[in-house]
Amino acid sequence: MKGEEGIDYKNCYYANFTEFTKRVNNEPVYHNKNVVLVHAMREWGGKGSELWGGHAFLLDKEQNMIDDYSNQKHISKSKDRLFDVWNIQTEGKLMYFEYNYIQALEMALKTGHYGSWELLFEDWQNKKHAKYMKDYFMPKFQPRLHEMYNEVDEYHKKNRKVV
Repeated sequence: MKGEEGIDYKNCYYANFTEFTKRVNNEPVYHNKNVVLVHAMREWGGKGSELWGGHAFLLDKEQNMIDDYSNQKHISKSKDRLFDVWNIQTEGKLMYFEYNYIQALEMALKTGHYGSWELLFEDWQNKKHAKYMKDYFMPKFQPRLHEMYNEVDEYHKKNRKVV
């Protein structure tokens, strides 16, 4: 897939939004279809790696297939296989969102970007981000990293000098 100059087709949010809102003969390809744009948390390094990040892809709910247009290539695989490999979390707090054609357009217009729109993990400037990470995400999905942070906190509490 050749991209326009200055446009980052490696970005999964941009690449999959662009595909999802594509028009042929001035008609939207995916409007009123059984395909949704998904923003979800995935574990990049495989299960147990604790290396998480948001990802966007298209999900055909009828065919149970995922199409991913990021990284200047097209991957088409079964939902079950990729959900397992990517360790996609559909349950949990702010981990998985599906958008139909109109919802995706509305979110892009509302936010001024292609995503991530609601994955709080990705929105580190949000005032709720630190609490979400400390109290929910890290204990549940990054327990080793969470424990390390707790050990550092305890060390500093014990070794704090009172002036």
